[in-house]
Amino acid sequence: MLKEAVGDLNRMRQILQVLVKHGFGDMLGRARLFERLGLSEPTDPGEREAEPAKRMARVLCELGPTFIKMGQLLSARPDLIPDAYVDALRELQDRAPAISYAQVAKVITDNLGKAPDEIFAEFEREPVASASIAQVHRAVTRDGQTVAVKIKRPGIEHTVRSDLDILYYLANLMEAMIEESGLYNPVGVVREFDRAIGLEMNLQREADNINQFRVNFAKRDMLVLPEPMEALCGKEVLTMSWVEGVHLEEMEAGSELAQKAALNLIEISYLQIFEDGFFHADPHPGNLRFLSDGRVGLLDFGQVGKLTSGMRSSLVLLGLGVVLREPDTLARLVYKIGVKSQRVDLGKLKDDLAKMLEGSLEKTLGEVNTGELLRKIIDLSVHHSVRIPTEYVLISKATCAIDGTVRRLFPDLDPAEVTAPYVRKLMSDRFNIEDMRGGLLRSALQLSSFLNDVPQQLSQILLDLEGGRLSVNVRDPETAKLTRVLRGTGMEIFWGLVAAGLIAGSLPALMDPVNTPTAAVVAMGSAAAIAFFATSRYFLKPIFRKLRLRDWLERRWGEDSVEECCKEDEAKH
Repeated sequence: MLKEAVGDLNRMRQILQVLVKHGFGDMLGRARLFERLGLSEPTDPGEREAEPAKRMARVLCELGPTFIKMGQLLSARPDLIPDAYVDALRELQDRAPAISYAQVAKVITDNLGKAPDEIFAEFEREPVASASIAQVHRAVTRDGQTVAVKIKRPGIEHTVRSDLDILYYLANLMEAMIEESGLYNPVGVVREFDRAIGLEMNLQREADNINQFRVNFAKRDMLVLPEPMEALCGKEVLTMSWVEGVHLEEMEAGSELAQKAALNLIEISYLQIFEDGFFHADPHPGNLRFLSDGRVGLLDFGQVGKLTSGMRSSLVLLGLGVVLREPDTLARLVYKIGVKSQRVDLGKLKDDLAKMLEGSLEKTLGEVNTGELLRKIIDLSVHHSVRIPTEYVLISKATCAIDGTVRRLFPDLDPAEVTAPYVRKLMSDRFNIEDMRGGLLRSALQLSSFLNDVPQQLSQILLDLEGGRLSVNVRDPETAKLTRVLRGTGMEIFWGLVAAGLIAGSLPALMDPVNTPTAAVVAMGSAAAIAFFATSRYFLKPIFRKLRLRDWLERRWGEDSVEECCKEDEAKH
C-alpha cells in the first residue's frame, strides 16, 4: 500500500512537471495544487506560443500510453470536450514501444500453460503491431493455420489504475477550484475514459464481440472476420485466425476493385447499424483490410456500440430531418434522445439547427460531408446543454471514418444514388403494416394504448380534484442543496460554540499559578481537536468527494466482477 502511494506521488510530480512545461502552470496554481502537495510553484510559465489544444496533445503524448489512449478516445467525443481539442487529439498516434519477447513468452506461458514454441509451429518474435494496451504477433499453429496472437502488456491494469486515480484526483480538484471547468465536466470526462479503456482491456469481451459479429454476418459474404480460438485464449491472450488483405494505402483509388470494396463497406455499415443494432465503433483505415475479390476484412473489436430498436428509429428520423431540411423535427429529436442538464430553449436550438442546415446543404446531397454534419449536430446539442448518449456519438465517429475511407476508395461515387435503395428500404421497414416488427405497427399500438389510457387518467385527475385529494409535489434540487448547506453551517456553529465553551471554562483553571487540573488540559485539548478537524474538513472536502462502494469496486475489479459479487450476495440473502 505504501509502495503504491509513493509511486502515485512520483507519478503525480511527473504529470505536474509536464503540465508546467507545456504552459498549464497557471491552471494548476489556480487549483492550489502545489500548495496542497507541499511543492514550490514554478516561476517558469512554460511553453505558451502554441494553442492550448495542441499543447494538451503534446502533454498526453509525453505522458505515455495511458494518456495517449485517453486522447484518442476523447477525440471521438465532441460531446465531452471542446471542438478545438477534438481536432488536436485526432493527431495522436498510438505507437507504444514493443515489449520484449521474454515478456511475451511469460504472458503466454502464464495464460496457456506452455511456452510459445511448444504451442505454435512458428511464432514471429517481432510484433506486427504494438499499441498501449496490447501488441499482436503473427504465428502458425501446429495444424498449419496462420493466426494473430494478441498479448496484453504485463502490468497494464496497475499502470492504468494508478493513472486513473491521479486523473480522478485532478478532475475533482479542477471542478472544486476552477469555475470554468464545470462547463466540460472533468470528472465526467475521466469517468467516460475509465469505462472505455476498461472495455478495451477485456480481451474476453473482445472475443465475445467477434463471435457476435460472426453470428450476425454468417449468411453475408461481403465481410471477412477473424475467428477466436478458445483453446488458445486466456485472460491476457487472444488468438484468432489471420485476416489477409491489403491496407487502404495499397488500393488504387477509383479502380474496379476499390469501387466494389467501397460499395461493400457502405452495405456493411448499413447492416450493422440499422438491421443488427451492433456495430464496430472504430473502423478507421488501420482496422480495415481489402481482399482481392472486393470483400472487406475488419479487425480490433475492442470498441463496439449497441442500438435498441428505438435508437435505430430515431436515427432514421434524424436522417430524414436532415435530408428534408426540417430543423423543428431535428430539434425535437435531439431534445428527446439527449440528457438535459438544465432547461433547454427549443426555439433557439431550432434556429441554430436551421442555420446549420442552410450552410451544410447549399450543395447537392451527394456533396454533403455526412460525418461533418453529424458532428455539427452534436456540437450544437452540447452548446444547448443537451448531452447526446454515447451510442449516437460512437455512430458519428464510425460514420466519419467510413465516409473518409469510401471517398478515398471511390472519389467519383454519388452518395445520393448509392444510398437511395437503403433509404427506401428503411422507409419500407418502418412503415410496412404487414411486418409485425414494422415501425408503423408499433406506432399504431403505442397510439392506441395512449388513447385508451388518457380518458381514464384524466377522469381520475378530475375526481381527485373534486374530492380535494389532488396533491402536487414540487422538488427543487437547489432547495435541497441549500438545506444541506444550512444544516452543515449549523453544525459548524454548534461545534464552534462547544469549542469556545471549553476554552472559556478551562481558562481560569489554566491560569492558576499553583495547580492546573487535568480536566482543564483535557478541555483545551478537545477544543484544539475540534478546531483542527473543522479546519481540515473545510480544506479537504472539495477534494475527497463521495464515491459509492460499487463505483470504487467497478474501477478496481471491473463491472463484471462487481455484478457477480452482487448476485452472490443476493443469493445468500
